[in-house]
Amino acid sequence: MGLIYRPNPVPYRPHPATWRQPLHLHLAPLWSALVRELPKLRGRIVDVGCGHTPYRALCTGVTEYVGVDRPGPHATPDVEGDAAALPFDAASFDGGVSFQVYEHVPDPRACLRELARVVRRDGIVLFTVPGVWPAHEVPHDHWRFTRDGLARIAADAGLVDVEITALGGLWSAVGQMACLELDKRRWSRALIPWLNLGARALDSSAREDLALNWLVVARRG
Repeated sequence: MGLIYRPNPVPYRPHPATWRQPLHLHLAPLWSALVRELPKLRGRIVDVGCGHTPYRALCTGVTEYVGVDRPGPHATPDVEGDAAALPFDAASFDGGVSFQVYEHVPDPRACLRELARVVRRDGIVLFTVPGVWPAHEVPHDHWRFTRDGLARIAADAGLVDVEITALGGLWSAVGQMACLELDKRRWSRALIPWLNLGARALDSSAREDLALNWLVVARRG
């Protein structure tokens, strides 16, 4: 098993997980999408719910990157603040990002409006959210998202030219849930790499019945 299976890093951090790892189906499409999109950002950027800012290095065109979060062991923000009441003036940033945060807030609609508020007109707003995932960070795990729901809250926040991309379809979603269970038992972990490869191969022809994660890229209207 040691020649193929690879565990997740401890402590956990977002990373471009290989097919050998339990979180490959979740992280690999997400990381690839952000590698493609984040270098397009320019100017002054705010990262809401930044954690330890794992994606800061991907923003190669940014002149100032401001991470905002509540203080704690899982975050090292540049500025302490709340996603529902950001401590910035309107139109203070050229763009705003948030990664896997809105499932943990009581009112994601209000938080997205707040992110849009601090971004200048025509600035880029980019965020990711889960479509399918087990309960985590309980009791602060409130929401899962669909394409139609994301389109609705984006419009409500005044965003335009909204592009919504599924990151991991039906087979990736099913496969990832299975990998999480297999990883709980030492004897079953050897199956994880092969399940990853099979799910990725099948996913290319799957319908969008389930999405593991969503990427939303829009412009502030």
